[in-house]
Amino acid sequence: EPIEAHSSAARREPLEIQAVSLDWKWLFIYPREGIASVNQVVVPTGVPLHFSLTSASVWNTFFVPQLGSMIYTMNGMRTQLNLQADAPGTFQGLSAHFSGDGFSDMHFPVRAVSGDGFQAWVKATRGVGPTLDGAAYTALARQSTNLPPSTYGSVTPELFAQVVRQELAPGPGPGTD
Repeated sequence: EPIEAHSSAARREPLEIQAVSLDWKWLFIYPREGIASVNQVVVPTGVPLHFSLTSASVWNTFFVPQLGSMIYTMNGMRTQLNLQADAPGTFQGLSAHFSGDGFSDMHFPVRAVSGDGFQAWVKATRGVGPTLDGAAYTALARQSTNLPPSTYGSVTPELFAQVVRQELAPGPGPGTD
C-alpha cells in the first residue's frame, strides 16, 4: 500500500484519555471534553486513542485484550498507551495485576460507538452530575469495590497532573493485616 494512503490529511487527531487506577476501580478523564467517568470508557470508532495513565496507590495494569497491549500504572509516574477501536462494540477492560482484596472487581466496559454516538454521550454527560475536583477525587480514592459506572459532568483542569505529582494524596493501597 503506498505511503500516500496514510497522508496527514487522512489522520485523525487522537482522543486524549487520562486513566487513574484506584483501589479498586478505574477513573477516566477526558480533558478536552471536560468530563470523567468511573469504571467505563466510551470512545468513537476509527479514532486513535491516546491514554495517559497513573496509579493512585499501588502498581496496577491497564488491559483491554481485544484492542491491544497492556501497560502498568504506577504512583507518581505517567505512562502512555495508544489504542484504537476499529469497529463498534463493547470490549472488556481489566486490571491484570493483583492489587489487593478488590482486584477481581477492577474491570470496565470500553464502549466503541460512532462519532455521532460519542458526541451525544459527551453532550449528555457534560454539565450533568457532580464535578470532579480535589475533594471529589479524595472521596473517590477511598477503597471501595463494585462501583457501578458513573460520570462527572465537569473536571477541575490539571487534576490528572496533580495526581501524578502526588499533590492529591495517594490512596492507602491494600491493607497488611
